[in-house]
Amino acid sequence: MENETFQSRVAVPLPVTGTFSYAVPDKLRASTRVGCRVLVPFKNRNLVGYVLDMVPRSEREELKEILDVLDPEPLFPPQLVPFFEWLADYYIYPLGQLIQSALPAGLNTNPFKSAALTENGRKALDLLPSRSEEREILSWVREHPGRKCPWPLQKVAPLQKKGWIRIEERLKRPAGPLMRCFVGPKEGVNIQELLAERRSPIQAKDEWKFLETLFASGPMLQSALKGKFGNADYLVKKWIKKGILESYTGAVYRNPASTCVSFSPTPHTLYPQQEDALSLIRQSLDRRAFSCFLLYGVTGSGKTEVYYRAMRYALETGLQTLLLVPEISLAFYMEGLFRLRLGDRIAIYHSGLSQGERYDQWTRIVRGEVDLVIGARSALFAPLPRLALIIVDEEHDSAYKQENNPRYQARDAAVLRAKLENGVVLLGSGTPSVQSFQNCRTSRYELLTMPERIESRPLPDVEIVDMKKPNGKGSEEEILSPELREALHQNLEERNQAILFLNRRGFHRLYLCRACGQSIRCPNCDVALTYHLRGNQLVCHYCGFYSAIPVKCSFCSLESMKPYGFGTEKLEKTLQGLWPDVRIARMDRDSTRRKGQAIQILKRFSDHQIDILVGTQMITKGYDFPGVTLVGVIAADLSLGFPDFRAAERTFQILSQVAGRAGRGTRKGRVIIQTFNPDHYAIRAAMAHDYHAFFEKERELREQLGYPPFSHLACLTLQGNHRQRTEEAVHRLGLEIRNLLARWPKRGKEVRILGPAEAPISRLKGKYRWQILVKSGSASLLRLFLHEVERISKGVLKSSGVNLILDLDPYQMI
Repeated sequence: MENETFQSRVAVPLPVTGTFSYAVPDKLRASTRVGCRVLVPFKNRNLVGYVLDMVPRSEREELKEILDVLDPEPLFPPQLVPFFEWLADYYIYPLGQLIQSALPAGLNTNPFKSAALTENGRKALDLLPSRSEEREILSWVREHPGRKCPWPLQKVAPLQKKGWIRIEERLKRPAGPLMRCFVGPKEGVNIQELLAERRSPIQAKDEWKFLETLFASGPMLQSALKGKFGNADYLVKKWIKKGILESYTGAVYRNPASTCVSFSPTPHTLYPQQEDALSLIRQSLDRRAFSCFLLYGVTGSGKTEVYYRAMRYALETGLQTLLLVPEISLAFYMEGLFRLRLGDRIAIYHSGLSQGERYDQWTRIVRGEVDLVIGARSALFAPLPRLALIIVDEEHDSAYKQENNPRYQARDAAVLRAKLENGVVLLGSGTPSVQSFQNCRTSRYELLTMPERIESRPLPDVEIVDMKKPNGKGSEEEILSPELREALHQNLEERNQAILFLNRRGFHRLYLCRACGQSIRCPNCDVALTYHLRGNQLVCHYCGFYSAIPVKCSFCSLESMKPYGFGTEKLEKTLQGLWPDVRIARMDRDSTRRKGQAIQILKRFSDHQIDILVGTQMITKGYDFPGVTLVGVIAADLSLGFPDFRAAERTFQILSQVAGRAGRGTRKGRVIIQTFNPDHYAIRAAMAHDYHAFFEKERELREQLGYPPFSHLACLTLQGNHRQRTEEAVHRLGLEIRNLLARWPKRGKEVRILGPAEAPISRLKGKYRWQILVKSGSASLLRLFLHEVERISKGVLKSSGVNLILDLDPYQMI
């Protein structure tokens, strides 16, 4: 066995199909393990790849060798490899790029080209004309040693031929542990022996306190010592020289733990509906066999307590749990709750952490130092070696769908990961997705129901205000109806809290010219700009473009610009005008851009330092604030207008979820929904708290139209910089797709093509966009078809400047 040679299967982060085999040299055999990054030669360059398998070399075939192993320990366990491979195959995405996106961003260390100035280059720099391009390049190289060249290789290669620069291949320095200087007592030193060192009373007292602190606490950060003692540097040097103290460099853990929000006390006993659900979950955990449960519990029914008891049961048997939530702010909220109950063996993981924090959390997880991982969508890839339970809270939420590559659906992928690891997956929601509830109907999932709120608290009373009344009480530009204003006034008089939900950011929705009717639009996207009070500017919510407010219309040149519509900023301003002394806060993407702002707002609201919380969809999630007795929905129709077959489902879910924030304490809740469509079935069902009525209506419509869950859907988006070329390319591809189906005389009839057509937002971030929708009753046939489409597109789109985006199970088709 000692002389046996090995080869490894490696995935490289390039848009290529499959994996590649490399020989493992004897000197690297001990350090090359599954889950490690390795440096490998690939064509004419070196790349960082990921080891997926290690097998003996059965034949002496010619294989390139691994050049280096970059990790002292694996970054992910072997059981994650089949999961990565399934995701890459199902979502038709290169395996190496998928793994790269799953790992913490700071670990991406692909080589890059840099340039170094030679002696001849320094001499040339003094002789070249001041404004020549060659001088500009050489000056940049001299001032930025080791940096990635901002020019293409073709432009700097001539300078290398002249001997002026030397092109080098470098690795980006990856994220790693945070190293700091520690100071502590030297081993074997007795503090009592130091008494003899005391000289003058003042000096002795000061030095004795310094040494006493170190001997009592053990090694401390030198920076922390400086905060306690002004002369710490002098004292450290003195006592190190005397052989009493020593200093060393060590890793410092970057702890992203959040400020705790006030939580309700842990109940001593569970209600029967909670016990029944928990009993079935425990039985499945005991069997260590795959099970998928949908926990359908109305808002306030105690789902979080079931999560806690289930994860505690798993932890007591030495197993690990992964808890997914749809929002980063909710991840911090849940982390604070469960840390209080389960201690510090918890990791939090999401894109809101710094690269260093993500590195530290990932390292703790892969080493098995945590029992519970809480996070948003990206936490799905947490490298838990003993994973047994995956909980997906608010499983219906569209935030679980990634809208850029790789375009996975974290809820669906969580079910597959649990299946691969023989674990239990628990999908929880007060408004389950139509897909998940239908899966219960067909016995793919097992349904657990909790139809009552804890302590038999009643669901809130829901009232609908018709905003299109012609009697003057409501108008399109009115933000607060008289009914909602009166309810807010009464709620404030009773010293209760309120939540106002408006799923639109900004101050004014758009700026229009009253003369010609044209709105101010984004130059990069086919959307109107939104006015933001903060900064006094117009902003595009898609590409980030912003501009000052023009006085004249760019179309007719008249000074007739007028703002229309409203967003959360204007709602907040309106409330401040009505109740100047009331404490009001706004929670949306604009007010929570800086790290920690969201959890600070939630903490203040939890501590009753805020009377009215205004927000977008961020505030509809599973927060528990017992002081909230009134919820107002300002514009219930916004989500109904989306060009998406899920528009009604999203509307019902949003309204039901935000209504569920009311009346979770001892006082009954009240919900007021302002709408221009009071008779829409989604709004009526939300008003009646009747999920089953909504589901049956929605199910019937989708079955008739052949939409998921009664079919499988894919969206092909083609985008390019040139309008005409993009249109020509999409029609060529559409023709090739139909020709492909014609060559499948039997199965081709099971695939339906819709389009091509311009996307609802026909231009986004400077790209012209067209779409083709594909439907099929068979998931395997659809994936086979899409693989063929991808192959065909490489020839059709070559040199066209147009690229294809494949989105399987799409959620945002705008």
